[in-house]
Amino acid sequence: MGRSHFPHRAALVFGDIGELKGDLRALADIEQIPDWEMPEVATRVAFCYTGRDTRWVGECEELYRSEPVIRAVLDRCDDMIRQESGVSLLEVMFDRRGGEQEPNDPTWVYPSVYALQCALTVLWRSVGIRPNVVVGEGPGALAAAEAAGVLSLEEGLRIAVALGALVAGRGELNGGAWPSGPGSALAESDGQPSVPLISPVTGRVVEPADILDVEYWSGQARGPVVLSSCAKTLAGLGVDAVVELGPGTAPNGAFGAAWPGDSPQPVVITTLPSGESEAQAPGPHRAFLRAVAEVYHAGLDISFAGLFAGETRRRIALPGYPFQRRRHWI
Repeated sequence: MGRSHFPHRAALVFGDIGELKGDLRALADIEQIPDWEMPEVATRVAFCYTGRDTRWVGECEELYRSEPVIRAVLDRCDDMIRQESGVSLLEVMFDRRGGEQEPNDPTWVYPSVYALQCALTVLWRSVGIRPNVVVGEGPGALAAAEAAGVLSLEEGLRIAVALGALVAGRGELNGGAWPSGPGSALAESDGQPSVPLISPVTGRVVEPADILDVEYWSGQARGPVVLSSCAKTLAGLGVDAVVELGPGTAPNGAFGAAWPGDSPQPVVITTLPSGESEAQAPGPHRAFLRAVAEVYHAGLDISFAGLFAGETRRRIALPGYPFQRRRHWI
């Protein structure tokens, strides 16, 4: 909060002094390697929305309880679905209904994943990280469109519910109407992307002339995802940092794994836990802090005021930097 932030930087997430000391020693050992080089500073960020099921969604109740930003967005979505269907989205997401609604039913997968990913978008914005380009697959395509300004939170949620019913084979995509009863229809979106939006089906940037109507969203739900084409487009746009808003599906992320070999590999940051055994995996809140640390290490500017918003903090005295000082007469 009170120090200059230099390009050569690192951030550590720790729970006690012993863990901090161990991590600092490990950091010092890395920088003693003769061939070690400081990574390039990232300049263009892509938000990539992954995940077609809700197995990871239920684990995020910790984030809901600990992050007011997450809670505000999910409560809005919950209120809307309660009004339209009489069912609490949060109770389904966090499996509080005793199996009355199956969380992995596509009818609930789409609105649950969409709502949480929109909340994660706002959480990243609260710490100063905004995307230069967005892409998503499955319900993540809607979350990407919401992040790009094409859809409002409520419009996207309405389509997510209809798409979930469509994928589950329980209804037709009737202009975005709620499958449980009559509702206002969304024929098409008049919004234009405020940042480039990539279609996961074509792998191309959505153009202003493209009509994002019900046929478009139906195609996004039913069409195969071409990660390699999406990654190629991201590389062509100069993306050098990929933030995946969903569980990682590969050691270097789904989009990082598909990155073209003739382009520099980006820094890939996974927002939620992945790739570790259940005993080793951090909780979602700690995983998010780790992700923020990785973004900071990549050279991007973090809003620490946003990171610590709502918390009671105090400044403490720390040693100065060990810069060598020499007097010179000129």
